[in-house]
Amino acid sequence: MLFEQYKARHPLKKFKYSKSDVEKIRKHAWDAAHPSSKMTRSQKQNAYYWAVVCKTLSGDTGYTSDEIHQLLAQKFLSYEKKGKTFVASTTTLKTGEFEGYMSDCRRFASTEASCYLPKPNETEFDWSVK
Repeated sequence: MLFEQYKARHPLKKFKYSKSDVEKIRKHAWDAAHPSSKMTRSQKQNAYYWAVVCKTLSGDTGYTSDEIHQLLAQKFLSYEKKGKTFVASTTTLKTGEFEGYMSDCRRFASTEASCYLPKPNETEFDWSVK
């Protein structure tokens, strides 16, 4: 985001700014322009997960894609807190965490289900997300 775009969205209210004020504005502008550290899974990752991972496993095992999704999430995203077991949602995973999750899914498919799941760069999947 250019400073002019930032200034249009967040008009300056003072005539003079201290060094700490300028640093706060700079940090806010940087965070607004670079949200990647906070981004959850991308649309392309999600599309690959449902169209390749879940669909291929569902075809080989007889479960539906949604059942496969639930089973994989329970296997790889479950955690315990105060003696109770919870399953994290894939919608809250950051892009790197989601790639790690899909790597676990591919490893599980090849070892437990004897099913090969191609990596995203190995498929001819249509990556245009609508």
